[in-house]
Amino acid sequence: MEHALLQTLHLLCAILFIGVVFFEVVFLEPIRKHLPENMMTLVEAGIHVRARRFMPFVVVLLFASGIGMLWRVYSNLWLPLFAQPFSVLLTLKILLALSVLIHFVLAIRASLCNRMTSRRFRITHYSVFAHMILIVILAKAMFYA
Repeated sequence: MEHALLQTLHLLCAILFIGVVFFEVVFLEPIRKHLPENMMTLVEAGIHVRARRFMPFVVVLLFASGIGMLWRVYSNLWLPLFAQPFSVLLTLKILLALSVLIHFVLAIRASLCNRMTSRRFRITHYSVFAHMILIVILAKAMFYA
């Protein structure tokens, strides 16, 4: 039961996080060329304000549930590292997730310090989007490992 709860919480947080990043990359970025620069700056500022209030909770729950699953369920499958295909995929997924966390913390910090430029906003979102696609592929591959 505990595993099912952790897995469901992890999946819901991942869907929310990936959904937000997907929206920003697939829908928000293409409208940039159709809006005046000052309007896009206001849109990005509005996103930053909302992200600083909401997304830290999602990220904390996402990582806490992932760590909980690793500790409770997957530790015996993960260790020793690289001993089997599952542990290789899980290790890669964890490394990508840590990279996403670093991106997220740096983006929030830049936003709080008013150093988040439009260019940095775009690059961060494209990078996190690529990371998230790879994490989803690895998560699916883990079912077959």
